[in-house]
Amino acid sequence: MQLPLQAAILAAMCGVALGATKPNILFILADDLGWNDVEVHGSPQIQTGNINSICQRGTRLNRYYAQPVCSPTRSTLMSGRHVIHTGVYSPFGQGTANRLNVTFKLLPEYMKEAGYDTHMVGKWHLGQNTLSSLPTGRGFDTYLGYWSGAEDYLSHVTTGAYDFANGTVTAFEYAGAYSTYTFTDTAVGILKQYDATSPKPFFMYLAYQNVHWPLEAPQAYLDMFADVPNTQRQAVCALCKVMDDAIGQVTTTLDKQGLTENTILIFASDNGGPTNENEGTWSSNYPLRGGKNSMWEGGTRVAGCIAGPGLKVGEWDGFMHVSDWMPTLLEAVGATPPTGLVSGDGQSVWQGLSTLGNSSRDWILYEAHPDNTTVHGNAFMSKGMKIVQTGATNPSNEFGWVPPPGQDPKVTPYTVSCPTPPETPADCSHHYCLFDVVNDPCEHNDISGQKPEVVQELLQKLMPFKNAAVPPTPPDGCKPIINSQGAWRPCDSP
Repeated sequence: MQLPLQAAILAAMCGVALGATKPNILFILADDLGWNDVEVHGSPQIQTGNINSICQRGTRLNRYYAQPVCSPTRSTLMSGRHVIHTGVYSPFGQGTANRLNVTFKLLPEYMKEAGYDTHMVGKWHLGQNTLSSLPTGRGFDTYLGYWSGAEDYLSHVTTGAYDFANGTVTAFEYAGAYSTYTFTDTAVGILKQYDATSPKPFFMYLAYQNVHWPLEAPQAYLDMFADVPNTQRQAVCALCKVMDDAIGQVTTTLDKQGLTENTILIFASDNGGPTNENEGTWSSNYPLRGGKNSMWEGGTRVAGCIAGPGLKVGEWDGFMHVSDWMPTLLEAVGATPPTGLVSGDGQSVWQGLSTLGNSSRDWILYEAHPDNTTVHGNAFMSKGMKIVQTGATNPSNEFGWVPPPGQDPKVTPYTVSCPTPPETPADCSHHYCLFDVVNDPCEHNDISGQKPEVVQELLQKLMPFKNAAVPPTPPDGCKPIINSQGAWRPCDSP
């Protein structure tokens, strides 16, 4: 029998008391947020004071990389495994049997073993076809949110049926409630169950729907950006602002409960934002090249900040990949390191991150396949030198550099400084381009012709990953169903 959310929280808290020495962890993930959609990267277009506050009282991750799209990043975050080992290269389609391999041990399972209560609020998108593939089947004590990849913010309908659940139970009572407010109220309610004397620490994963389409922002927030000369960009600005305000409610609750000083607080985006009206929306990654679903920096270098005990105030230029969160957080709390990770997967960067020193990682594997056309293609970077050959998925309207409507790049103090972009971007679909992304972070200049020996050196480093890459994950088991009440359900649910 599924416990109501509050009862499940209390049950989780009644385990063995371990004291308050281990820090709590709160991981806030934004959806489709662009590099240029937060003030800390120099753009004043959207006032993100609460996100700024996390970055300013902690560490801003200047070279943090994710996968270029949703399910791949989320699967890597939760498993510590790179997509070349999970096969999750693309978002899971609604109504399919695709899911993250249920034999993989996920981050919340490790946290439970370390004595943590585990809570998830928001978007899952790692499988919904069976009970074992849901958040509560993968290590979370409690869950409230939606299992799919995109849905209406109010009706919670996607692909013809309702998708919103409390644990494993469809929660029709939230129909008509705006998801950002619901997720925030739920997170705040969970946090109020804890204080500095709580016997067990918590791990909370708060995955907001914002700023993913459909572009449904409250009118009051749309009115704040009435001067933005593009309705799609206006809506994204509004969605970002309502999320920032929501994050402020969450961090205020941490303060009121006396939890801030012993909570590792992380904010990050799942991928670069879809830009220039790709997917019918307008996030901004400018001045970085490209966006969501691309191997360019604008699709993979994303916003990220971390604050809390054991961390310094400042900026960190060390390289970090989304796969590193699992081993890094486990080291941070003194837990057992993860098992089963191999070359290409996550590694702990805690020592460099916590001291603002050198990262243990000096390379980034973006994506790899035995051929050069599958999904997003092949890309690898070592010590700032990046090779890339784009694949079949490479949105044409994200090919270059487009500043967001309503922003003059000539007067905007971007933290990534690049000269005026070239009129014709390098086409890397038929050969490996080479970019020096430390000195040319906006990928203006393909220098493969000038440095063929560097291309060959990087190809040699990429080749083992190409050879090891598994094919895209196939459907696994039965498909989810739409029940008689018009809700998406796991095929094996009662």
